[in-house]
Amino acid sequence: MKHNESDKALEDRQRQMAAAFWDHEYAQDRFADLPPDPFVTDILGAAWAHGLLPGPGIYIGVGNGRNYFPLVEGGLDLVGLDISTVGLAAIRKRAPGHYARLVHGDLSVLPAGETFPVVIGLNVFHHGDRDTAYAHIRAALEVVAPGGLFGIRVNAVGTTPGRPSEVAAEYDDGSVTRRYLPEDGMPPLLSHFFTSAALAGLLAAYEPVLSLTLDDTDIATGRPGDWRRWQGVYRRPA
Repeated sequence: MKHNESDKALEDRQRQMAAAFWDHEYAQDRFADLPPDPFVTDILGAAWAHGLLPGPGIYIGVGNGRNYFPLVEGGLDLVGLDISTVGLAAIRKRAPGHYARLVHGDLSVLPAGETFPVVIGLNVFHHGDRDTAYAHIRAALEVVAPGGLFGIRVNAVGTTPGRPSEVAAEYDDGSVTRRYLPEDGMPPLLSHFFTSAALAGLLAAYEPVLSLTLDDTDIATGRPGDWRRWQGVYRRPA
């Protein structure tokens, strides 16, 4: 995907705001007391079924480790990639031995052509407008090795955001980009909400191992909540 200078400047600004937002959130210990997403178990099961466990992989948007640690404990030797220095610092503090496997930045910091047998992105590919979110997913698919697995979890339309926001754009595929309004020192952010059809279109060249399902579980309570997410596991053809 080609970008002109204004597109690149917009992406850089959104990336900086996202990093500032998550630095602020992780400094407040967001997610620190929450259990991992149950979807982690599905990813580990799919990796085992395809002979990829134990084995290497990459977790895009590792945050402060809520889902990273159970994946590693389950047998995946994961590079942890994130734009938040505060989140990565929390992982290093909890498990100094993982220091060498943690990388600050986004996919652009990886060596050209590097691929992984398992690629995971949970609650990360929604940052930015539709073009930015779609480009992020396409970039992640490029680092899946032939025969490898891609585990994805993204915002779904129908979500009721937990903080003030406004609709920034509506698209003909039914998806929506919302703009979060500044509050409590947090910057404004764009966040994209996907339809299953749009997401399935992005994944069309990959084989579904666990087809897209809609999850609205509130991790804190274990009951249905206001936040809806699509999740699935896909295999890149060998």
